[in-house]
Formats: sequence, structure tokens, C-alpha cells
Amino acid sequence: MTTEPRISDYRTHYRIDADLIEDPADLHPVRSASERRRLETIRRVLRLRPGELLLDLGCGSGWLAQLCHEAGIRVVATDIASAGVAGARARFPEAARFAVTDAYHTALANESFDAVVLSEVVEHLEDPGKGLGEAARITKRGGRILVTVPYRETIVEHLCVHCNRLTPANAHLHSFDDDGLRQLLAGVGLRPLSIHHMTNKLLELAGFPNLSRRWPYWGWRAADSLLNGLTGKSAFLLMVAGKD
Repeated sequence: MTTEPRISDYRTHYRIDADLIEDPADLHPVRSASERRRLETIRRVLRLRPGELLLDLGCGSGWLAQLCHEAGIRVVATDIASAGVAGARARFPEAARFAVTDAYHTALANESFDAVVLSEVVEHLEDPGKGLGEAARITKRGGRILVTVPYRETIVEHLCVHCNRLTPANAHLHSFDDDGLRQLLAGVGLRPLSIHHMTNKLLELAGFPNLSRRWPYWGWRAADSLLNGLTGKSAFLLMVAGKD
């Protein structure tokens, strides 16, 4: 049994980590191509019409907000750390209205958004149900909540370089499969509508995202879906749920 101290205040940890969010322009070409395809899949699966209002809850670098803005979607983009939000605003100043919020208490009005996205957020939350309940509260009836998480991740702890405390790798506290995420969404009154697996790990290792950078989206998505179906080695799980 380890005697190393474990981090207990994850929200403070995320505020520190926000200083290290990578600018999309600085990513390795393979990772950049892969991340763009992942975010493009989110935008397409949302099926929002120009003028509809999206909340990007946990906006990270701001890249998803920018892609949605380019498609004519109105975006509010929030994150927990003021440094992270300032960085996203500096990179993509026209993409969204940016704000600092906590996923548990957004201080946003009831039923004010056509859709809410939590992309690579839920696995970080100590209480995922509470965060999804808040997302449901601010989503209009008939609206959609889209969640992406790492798929069947093995969580390993290591000593954090910031605080020298044991911290799960990437500060991921939970691992999800289809059933687990479906049950979590249903538990806060949301109705799962569709499930998608993205980013095949074997294709990633082969550098496929960069090799297929100029492929049309449907070509990349067909190859990715085929390999995920054959191998079960998808990196990400995407689920869309509706609010009745």
C-alpha cells in the first residue's frame, strides 16, 4: 500500500493545468490531424443549424468552439480556469462568448441552450452525475447533450509534476464503456440517442490521421468506423442524449 499523498482538490489542480493547454497550432501533425477529425465528428453529430446556441462546457483550447463558429453556430465556451479561458479567447477571439464557470454550478439560465457539449470533461469530474445534471438543467427541452470520453481507459496514477502528489494520469478519475456512460446519462433523466466510436488506436499508431489529412470526412470516418468495428480499439466514445 502506497504512503504517497494523493491529490484531493482536483479543481485547483485543473486550474494549474490550464496553463499547459496546448495551442492547436503547436500540435504534432499526426495529433493535430487526429484532433481535428475528432472535433469535426462532434460538430457533425450535433447537427446544429446556423444560429442555434451551443454551450461548450470545458472548452479547453477553444478549437471546437472555433469550428462550430465557422459553421454559423452561436457558441458560449466555458472552463474552470481563468488562464485556460484567457488562452482560448486569445487564440480564437471571434469563436464564442468566453466565461469562467464550474461544471457543477454554471450560473447559466435554465433551458437556455439548444445543445451542450462536454468533450473530454466527464472523466475528470469527481461527481459525473452532478455535472451532467447541470448540463441537463441548462439545455432546452428537445435539446441535446453530447459527451465524449476516453473509451475503456486504464487509469494509472503517477506523481504530479506540479504538486508532487499521486494523481491519475491526465487527471482522469473514471473509465467508461457504452453501458456505463448510457446509465450515467439515463440517471439524470437524459435519453441516449446515438453512440459513436472514434479514433482507432491502430490507425493512430500507423499515422493514418496525417496520411488521410486531405481525404473527405466521409472517407476518413468510414475507415475509422470499419477498423473500430473489427478491432474494438477505439480511443474515444461519443454519446448523444436528448432532453424530453
